Amino acid sequence: MKSISEAYISKLKESNVTDELGIIKIRYALAILKNELVKTFLLICIFALIGQLQAFLIVMLFMMPIRLSTGGIHFNTNVPCFLFSLGYFLLAVCVLSLLPIKMPAYYFILGLSILIVCLCPLAPSAKRPIKSRKKYLQNKYFSLIYLPIFTFLLLFFIKDQQIIAMSIWGLFLHAIELLFVRLHKRKDGNFNV
Repeated sequence: MKSISEAYISKLKESNVTDELGIIKIRYALAILKNELVKTFLLICIFALIGQLQAFLIVMLFMMPIRLSTGGIHFNTNVPCFLFSLGYFLLAVCVLSLLPIKMPAYYFILGLSILIVCLCPLAPSAKRPIKSRKKYLQNKYFSLIYLPIFTFLLLFFIKDQQIIAMSIWGLFLHAIELLFVRLHKRKDGNFNV
């Protein structure tokens, strides 16, 4: 992957498509993409090994838009990031969904999670801060629009109660993550581990 990305960057430099700052941004974006692909591949392998691949993929697809638009805890290196993601999905898919909770309680957890996500500010990475109010509001509005869509799909299209529970736990864990970041932000406004 590195040779492909470096070849692409060399081509951009040769054709003078962007300045040096643009090259730095592109290099960073390609590194993030590579890391996310590796992390996702490893997670897929792990959940396939434990027989929970379908559930993992559904929860991941449900959660991806909200996690991308609102942010969360960010780590300085890949290993803690991977371990946090693994723990997050193991809790949502394999552990919390096994608790003997009735559906009305899940609806309460869903409502509480939506409220927390709506009230908490976004938590972007310190390495990729949101610099304009317009971009911040776009991400916030996207999350506010996606949450009712998430709820509608979950409650009216998904028939498997276990998948509903896993997805609600996924949103709850993300809401707790945003709340944690909100309560523990440094004075400079960043929270990176």
